[in-house]
Amino acid sequence: MLQFMLEGGVPMVFVLVLGVVALVAAGLFMARPEAHKLGFIQWMSAATLFATLTGVVSDLGAVFTKIPSNPEWSHSPDLALIVMTGLGESTRPGTLGFSLLMLVALLVAVGYRRMPRTASA
Repeated sequence: MLQFMLEGGVPMVFVLVLGVVALVAAGLFMARPEAHKLGFIQWMSAATLFATLTGVVSDLGAVFTKIPSNPEWSHSPDLALIVMTGLGESTRPGTLGFSLLMLVALLVAVGYRRMPRTASA
């Protein structure tokens, strides 16, 4: 897990923190479904989504600027492997962020199912 986080770089911290906050809020909603909690979950999920997208884009930007600026890499016969490794590492924020958002959606769905029918959301 540590290697996974390191490969994603600094953006992983933001994705993890925002995603865990959204996940905890969704868990609390699932345990006690109250409509007024949904706004916070919605906006924390949006923040997690944007942090995820920012992480992927910034990691891609690092790959596309670091490789050409390093003559050893850019002229290497293994250039394709170097690029593929960088692109693979660039997917880490997406993997973490979208997994957390999937769990948030699952917990909210269970909370909705448990919500009394008289409540409006």
